[in-house]
Parts: sequence; structure tokens; C-alpha cells
Amino acid sequence: MNHIYEYYLPILKAQYDDYPKRMRDLEHLHTIAEGYQGVETFLSDLALEPPDGSATGVEVPDRDDERLVLSTIHSAKGLEWQCVFVIWIVDGKFPSVYSFIADEELEEERRLFYVAVTRAKRHLYLTYPINVFDKGSGMLLSKPSRFLDPVSPVLLDQLVLVEEGGRPDWYSRDDH
Repeated sequence: MNHIYEYYLPILKAQYDDYPKRMRDLEHLHTIAEGYQGVETFLSDLALEPPDGSATGVEVPDRDDERLVLSTIHSAKGLEWQCVFVIWIVDGKFPSVYSFIADEELEEERRLFYVAVTRAKRHLYLTYPINVFDKGSGMLLSKPSRFLDPVSPVLLDQLVLVEEGGRPDWYSRDDH
């Protein structure tokens, strides 16, 4: 993935005004690739089920036996679910570090955030890692998204996943 960044970044900067958006696509590809041990398995899975699949046309049943739907924010426009998890709500990922360059890029990310958080009918979970190294930017990301800054803390229940004795356990920040 580092070779891909090195190869494509100058090309994207030279040919596209919206290169930060295109870099985010590479970031998403990088995040997906990190879950694989080898290139062959990664490419095989991409060929079988490409990441640009869409949730368009997925009907949302109002039943207790709902299925899990994985979707991009763009694909989720116009759809709703009882429960929604929005992942990577950390400054540098959402909004992307590339959107910090121009106000219009940051505002586009803010609109996407609005779309993401308005897909939930009953339960909304915004998740972020406490510390994560972003290989694309070379930065350690540890601050929750700036989009959460205007939200009063009393409106948010914070839960933290910790490992104790080798097994994950949830606790509320208010408990400790």
C-alpha cells in the first residue's frame, strides 16, 4: 500500500483538483488491506466482492430478525435502520486529514457526517479508536472527530472497550 501511495499521490495531485477525496479512497483500501495476511487473498476477496458495492435497493425490514447491512455513507443516503454504527469517528479519518486543506472539503465531510448520523431510527453508535497510527498521513490519531465538539457531553453515553485478563469488557467512562 505504501508503494501505491507513493505512485498515485503525485499523479492525483497533478491531475485532479479534488485529489483529497481520491486519497480517501486509497485510505479506505488501505484499511481493508490491513486485515489480510497476503496479497493473493486480498486481491481474491476484492475480485469476488469489491468494496464499491452499494446498499441501494436494500429494503429495511421492521422486524426483530433484521440482517446486518454494511454500507458506505454515500450508499446509505435515503435509507434508515433501527440501529446504526458509524466507525472511525476520529479526527484524521472522519473528517479525513485531507479535508483540513480546504474549507469546502471539510464542509463536504460535515455533510457526510450528517447523512451518517441521520440513518438511525432508534440507536446510534459513533465509534473511534483511542489511538491509531495512520500510515497514509504518518500521524497518530487520537482525538475524537471535531464534528462531536458542539455536542453536549450530557447527550453522549461514553463506553470504552478494554481488555482485562485477555478478554474484552465494556465499561462506561462515568463508572471509572
